[in-house]
Amino acid sequence: MTVIKPDMLTDRITRRDILPLSFLKKSAYTGSKRGLRYKMEKAEIKAETAETEEGTEGGSSKTVLRVYTWRGVFAFDHTPENEMTVRDFEFNNAGIDSALDYLNEILVK
Repeated sequence: MTVIKPDMLTDRITRRDILPLSFLKKSAYTGSKRGLRYKMEKAEIKAETAETEEGTEGGSSKTVLRVYTWRGVFAFDHTPENEMTVRDFEFNNAGIDSALDYLNEILVK
C-alpha cells in the first residue's frame, strides 16, 4: 500500500510527476493536472545550419524535447491540432526543468 505524504500533494507539476530523460529517449510521456493535459516526447528538428570541421553545412538535425499542451477531457490522439500548443526545449535535464516551469506557468492561467 502506498502512503501519500503531504509533500506529495501539490498544485504544481514537479520532477516527481515526470519520468526521467532515459525514459523520454525511448517513449513519449503524457500527463495531466487540473484540466491541463500535456505530452512530452523526443523529436528531431531540422537545424538551419550546423558547424562541421569542414565548415558550415545545412540539413542536419537537432534533438529536442517537444511539449504539447491542451485543455479538455480528450486524449492527445483525439484532440484537434488547432487546440494544442507546441513548444520545444533542449533535450537534457535542464530542458526538462524549463519544460516544467513552462507547464506550471500555463497551469496557473
